[in-house]
Amino acid sequence: MGNTTKRPLWQKILMILLGGLLLGFLWRLRGSRGWGSEAGVFNVGFVYLLFITTVMGERKKLDLGWLSLTAMSFILTVPSWGTMVNQITGVIRESEVEGAEHFFRYISPVSGAFMMCCVGLGMAGIYAVLLGRAFSSHQWKVKDFLFVIGAFLVFDTVSKASFSHWIVGLLQPGAVELFEEGLEIAGEEGSVYQVYMQHFADISWGKKIIGGRNYFSEIQAVSSAIRALGAILATRFIVKDKVAAKVGALVCGAFGISITVSNLFFFFANGGYRQLGAQYEGDFLYAWSCWEYFTGFIAGVIITAVLLSLKKSEDVPEIAFSRLPEKPKKILVFLAGFIGTVGVNLVRPVARRFEDSSDTVYIIAIVVAVILTAILIGLLTKKAGINAEKKGMEWLSRILLPVFVGFMFLSYFFVASAEHRAIVEVFTLHNILVIISAVSVLAYSLVLLKKSKV
Repeated sequence: MGNTTKRPLWQKILMILLGGLLLGFLWRLRGSRGWGSEAGVFNVGFVYLLFITTVMGERKKLDLGWLSLTAMSFILTVPSWGTMVNQITGVIRESEVEGAEHFFRYISPVSGAFMMCCVGLGMAGIYAVLLGRAFSSHQWKVKDFLFVIGAFLVFDTVSKASFSHWIVGLLQPGAVELFEEGLEIAGEEGSVYQVYMQHFADISWGKKIIGGRNYFSEIQAVSSAIRALGAILATRFIVKDKVAAKVGALVCGAFGISITVSNLFFFFANGGYRQLGAQYEGDFLYAWSCWEYFTGFIAGVIITAVLLSLKKSEDVPEIAFSRLPEKPKKILVFLAGFIGTVGVNLVRPVARRFEDSSDTVYIIAIVVAVILTAILIGLLTKKAGINAEKKGMEWLSRILLPVFVGFMFLSYFFVASAEHRAIVEVFTLHNILVIISAVSVLAYSLVLLKKSKV
């Protein structure tokens, strides 16, 4: 299945479809208890990389350590979007400040779509570039990573202090007006820009003011797109890795397209233009959940197609950190890979899904999760080595992919306190799609396991 042989067209189409099904599955679960927030995208990035390793084959730049660090980089780029999902209808409504539901502004639906596109473009900035790095023949030095991260941070800070305010004010003056009204009611002095700079990027403060959460979120959304651009430009012109920059741009574009197109679920569910039509959201279709699934599915199809279209490059190891002594490096890779990535992404969801249960059930759930995870890691390291150096990352991915998909599927539907078990809503569109996705990827994984001689 690796990239050493030319695939027939039917196999490429199958891999692209599976990539979409997997990322749709992962992104839907990312919105549920156990996989939310930064830890959620960490899990998404890791499991998708397991799939890509099984598809693309062994790569020295995607050994256990680099695969784990690439997955962890997703944590750096999680924007806020809660106030923007309904803007495609042409309305901004205050939903954060208690008793202020009647405060709203009409806006252009195009501007609402633009904001969602910005969220998508900035969704995977660093992760997108590092994913591309894994398939290039350019060897990165430590300073190259620092240049990219530095550009990412500089573009982020500068845009939040300048350009993003101009863009939001130009395209969505209603958002500025709503926040201005909220500041006046709250007795806050100063312009919208001055108040923002006083509470720089602090959305938790903005939530206290009518229109504040939305304005802070929009500044972050636009800035997240700009900072992703900064990381891509640094990769192309400072690091001079054309493949990483190309893949980075296309992955960011994939999320920009997918999150915006999928936003149509909110348009139709909330009554269309300015919410004047019939609103539909019933027992079968939930806009938010379908939006999550199709954001992942569309992005997964595009990203997998991009990676499969790459020309084969020389398989070289990364030279960053190559001068570290071998024993300490092995320990660090083991801690980052098996403990920090495999272990955390198996134990944390269980802990989160049982945190509303009684203390006894909560403790038992964590203890069982830790014990089973420790056994799994012990068996894998015994067979493959503490860095998977005996068997390689493709072998390890073929085992871990069905483990994670199966674990997530069972946890999502059955393993949780009563109110968080998705089995009670199994006959909904998004959960039917989750089942189809999980079964499809597991079937693919089982075929690979037979070939791996585990």
